Amino acid sequence: MDTDEVVKNVGRQLKRLRRSRGMTLTQLARRAGCSDGYLSSIESGTITPTLSSISTLAAVLGADVSAFFHPTGEETVHVQRAVSSHRLRISPTASQTYTILSSRRLEPSFTGLLEDLEPTPDETSYRYFGERFLVMLKGTLAAWIGAEEYLLGPFDTLHYSSHPAHLVRVTSKEPASILWVVTPALL
Repeated sequence: MDTDEVVKNVGRQLKRLRRSRGMTLTQLARRAGCSDGYLSSIESGTITPTLSSISTLAAVLGADVSAFFHPTGEETVHVQRAVSSHRLRISPTASQTYTILSSRRLEPSFTGLLEDLEPTPDETSYRYFGERFLVMLKGTLAAWIGAEEYLLGPFDTLHYSSHPAHLVRVTSKEPASILWVVTPALL
């Protein structure tokens, strides 16, 4: 499934979930802390929501984030081949690309992602209900969680509650590669 189809499916699933709960766009927008126009654009597939936005919408709708994505079946064992990776860029201008490593079966307990993050002068902000565990594979990264800054290099790890907003910025000249394990599951 290509990125455009994934985006359109997220929009269709959002609309289906919202309607099944008897909510209007305005009601959902107010509860999720975003605008009606933003939700309408997601539902129509004209913009790509961030994973954090999808997580917030799922929480407001009382759904698992995986409800926004087509499951690939009820696998009991999942092997991800390097040549058949599922890569996802949130938008054409995004500085990050994700490779979905974990199975997208129904009711997953975690999501495994490989994030390739380009160096930029700006921090990338994340906010998600749950926990994150990262392993730096390549490059260096500064992470801010609350008032604390953590400098990470290859094979350093970080485990934290990701409910409060947190920021990361690549500090190396080359892109950073980060292995993420996120719970509850995002995808």
